[in-house]
Amino acid sequence: MSDASPDASGQRPPEDDFAPSNYPITDQIARQRKTWKHERIGFALLLAFVALALSGLFSGGPLSERSASSPGQRLTVHYERFLRSGAGSRLVLTAKTRPGATATLRLDPGFLHAYTIENLQPQPLAARSQAGGLELVGRADGQGELSFYLTIRPERLGPVRGTAWSEDDSVVFPQFIYP
Repeated sequence: MSDASPDASGQRPPEDDFAPSNYPITDQIARQRKTWKHERIGFALLLAFVALALSGLFSGGPLSERSASSPGQRLTVHYERFLRSGAGSRLVLTAKTRPGATATLRLDPGFLHAYTIENLQPQPLAARSQAGGLELVGRADGQGELSFYLTIRPERLGPVRGTAWSEDDSVVFPQFIYP
């Protein structure tokens, strides 16, 4: 049943769903259109948020995974830029030197204050504290590479700037820890 009444000629005007009506309640089409616009904006923002989360903005993914190398490419750090507090992550330190040579890798004290090292593979020949940081000593393989794989767990929130050293090379790797 339509709420449109016949006009003077006896014909009903064509029905327009977007035309305001007064029966059974007064419509406010302008307000309804604003509501629909806000719903579309909210839906687009939700889709953008999900796409960013899937791409790694909040943890593991292409936006998060990074590698940083020293200028001579003799020291490389593979890490995630975005971490979650309390969640484990992997950090790989790789130094290039002579085949079979002993090499030393160091991590700065700020890194150790921000993270707990849960696992370290392979076991270093020696591990010691060096100026509040961590010094790992190992032997390079037949290709002259020494790699340490660390499983770390963030202990604080916000930006963290880690630094790794091997001989005269250093690499800075910034990370951000979400709650």
